[in-house]
Amino acid sequence: FATGVGNASTFQMIPIIMGREIPKLMPHLSGVNQARQIYMESAAIIGFTSAIAAFGAFFIPKAYGTSISFTGSPVFALWGFMLFYITCIAATWFWYTRRDGLLYNLEHQ
Repeated sequence: FATGVGNASTFQMIPIIMGREIPKLMPHLSGVNQARQIYMESAAIIGFTSAIAAFGAFFIPKAYGTSISFTGSPVFALWGFMLFYITCIAATWFWYTRRDGLLYNLEHQ
């Protein structure tokens, strides 16, 4: 369940972020062309993100196996995953949802 929520939130954030960034980066484009550019950039980023996410199907079991091999327990891998997730949450907050973040105004309308 939690991985699905994380996956969905990531893929929902990307078009919103592009929708805010493309008009700033390409103000010379017409509204229709900006919408097309937002769609194309979002699709490319989501495709790249999906490719990285697919690597998790290899990395996560490998991390468990390595942890068990070295320590006899999966606890080290679990601590590593927890540290990674906390880092991701902090980075998302810092760049997107804090007061000066890219999505702060969108969240507080």
